[in-house]
Parts: sequence; structure tokens; C-alpha cells
Amino acid sequence: MGEMIIFDGIKVPIGSHERKTIVIGADHRGFEYKERIKEVFSKRNYQFIDVGTFSLERCDYPIISNKIAKQVAKDFYNKVGIGICGSGIGILIPASKHRSIYGARCLTPKEAETSRQHNNSNFLSIGADCVNLETAINTIDAWLTTSFYSDPEKEKSYLKRYVQTLKLEERLLK
Repeated sequence: MGEMIIFDGIKVPIGSHERKTIVIGADHRGFEYKERIKEVFSKRNYQFIDVGTFSLERCDYPIISNKIAKQVAKDFYNKVGIGICGSGIGILIPASKHRSIYGARCLTPKEAETSRQHNNSNFLSIGADCVNLETAINTIDAWLTTSFYSDPEKEKSYLKRYVQTLKLEERLLK
């Protein structure tokens, strides 16, 4: 199981995503990026579950997004999601409807670092029409390697806000 702590009675996943399985998917506009990303990060010993699409044939991003989010939500201590579409927005919206999905559309490594360090994101969306492949790879690298709650003295406020969000989610879903 991935790293976790208990804060205010809630189990919170902490650390980086470096040892987690990546559930990845893309629509037709993100397909080529998805294939290249798997190639690059497989060489770095990351494990993938590819939920599609498997060609350049037009498809609907909500179906792919749902497949990613379902797997991550079931095992968010050990799995994270990466979704790629043209803007990075479409594939994120359906995923964010799932319990335990904390998504971020990041187009720069700095945004990815912030989404991890401050918000503990577990679903990253990338816009293939918005960034070049090298930037996408650097953004994913930053997202996978940046830890949540690595400095308890400086980051306690982020942990507190994350738990507030978890509690809000629980209240809303009752």
C-alpha cells in the first residue's frame, strides 16, 4: 500500500506517485501523446494500465475518463490517473464526478508540482493541443515525483485543506 497518514480521523495518501500504477487513457486527439508517454515512462519503470483509446479513430472522452477514474477511485493509495484529450479539460470533467478523484489540468511542470504539493491531485489531465510533447512529459514527470506532505512543518495547512475537502465530499455524497 502507498504511504498514508491519519489526520483528524481521515486516512490521507501522502508522498509521491513514483511507485504507483498509472491508469492512462486518451481520446483520439490525445492518442499519440498517450503512446509516447507510456514509452518514455515505461523505461523509467512505471507500470501502466491503458484503458484506451487504441487508435486515432474518433471516440468520446467521457467513456475513457470514466474508465480511468473508476480504477483510481477503487485503489487511490496505489493507482493514479492520467487523461489526455485536446484541451485537457473535457477528459477531466467526467473524472471529477467520481468520489476520491482529485484532478488537475496542468500544462506546465510548475502547475503539476503545485497540484501535488498543495492539493494532493491523483488525476492529471493534459491538453495535447495545448502543449508540445516534451512539455507534457516534463509536466508528468513533475507530477509523479512531487510529494504531498513531505514537510509537515511547512505543509500542515495543505493537509488540513485536503481533509476539509474530503469531509465536504463525504457530506455531499450522503
